[in-house]
Amino acid sequence: MNPTLGAERAEQEGRAFAAARGIVIVETITDPYGQPDPMCRKGWRRVRELARRGEAEMVIVRWPTALAPDGVQDLRHREIDELLKQGVSVRYSWAPLSQTGTVR
Repeated sequence: MNPTLGAERAEQEGRAFAAARGIVIVETITDPYGQPDPMCRKGWRRVRELARRGEAEMVIVRWPTALAPDGVQDLRHREIDELLKQGVSVRYSWAPLSQTGTVR
């Protein structure tokens, strides 16, 4: 599959998720997959910066592995916990997961 197509689909899903819930998107951040530790990715560091500055209430990602692969779930949980401490929830836009509340 074309990596650009996957990114486009993820963005479309995120926008549809937000629109269906009346959520205003303040910024769309591209965070290319590859580096398992979110803090080593420029895009995720931007997410953290927005949260730290109080400019985001929610982060919408496509699915759990967008944060960190299954083999390093502790990194995923670390990031979600850090956002929650700052009052920022994390939601998944992929339909089978989008109906759940704040995620771990």
